[in-house]
Amino acid sequence: MPSLFGPTKYAPVHPRRELITSRTPISIYVSRAGVRRIVTGHNVEGIAVVKRDDVMPSKELGEAFPGATLGHLWVTSSLPVNDNNDDTDGATRKPDGDLGIVMKSGLNLQYTDLAPGGSVPMHRTPSLDYNILISGKLLLVMEDGSETLADKPGDIVVQRGTIHAWKNPGPEWARWVTILIDAKPAVVNGTPLGLSLG
Repeated sequence: MPSLFGPTKYAPVHPRRELITSRTPISIYVSRAGVRRIVTGHNVEGIAVVKRDDVMPSKELGEAFPGATLGHLWVTSSLPVNDNNDDTDGATRKPDGDLGIVMKSGLNLQYTDLAPGGSVPMHRTPSLDYNILISGKLLLVMEDGSETLADKPGDIVVQRGTIHAWKNPGPEWARWVTILIDAKPAVVNGTPLGLSLG
């Protein structure tokens, strides 16, 4: 099967990699460190906590995609959108849900910058949020008082309808990208946990 990345499974020689030849497999260039994933949830008392803090490995995609790896972080089972058939600039749409950041029956891709020493107060939206650190450092503060430091670009926090806050311990600005997906509220012991501020 032909490759999308060229006719062979070998990388060309890079001028700064004198010890690597044109016949060196591409896999030597691929980082195998995986991506850190922090997933939130609730304990049996309904308190927001960090449920998982792990590194998700990736797998090589095979000869059809030499040098490419893929690591699943979180997969949702539905959310059909029609943006592939609509010329509307998505940035012109205004989120119409909680706190002006959740798009009812849709999703919102946004980025946030937070100054050194700055914080975002405790809050919860009925949404599933994928937060990806781009630069700087962020402290994820959970309802139970725990703090988890995201300090490497690419660290990911999956927020599942939990009360949380963000702090920037500095010394640099922090930037992260968030994908907020409208979701049913988390339910603990039969009680739906909706919007919360403070």
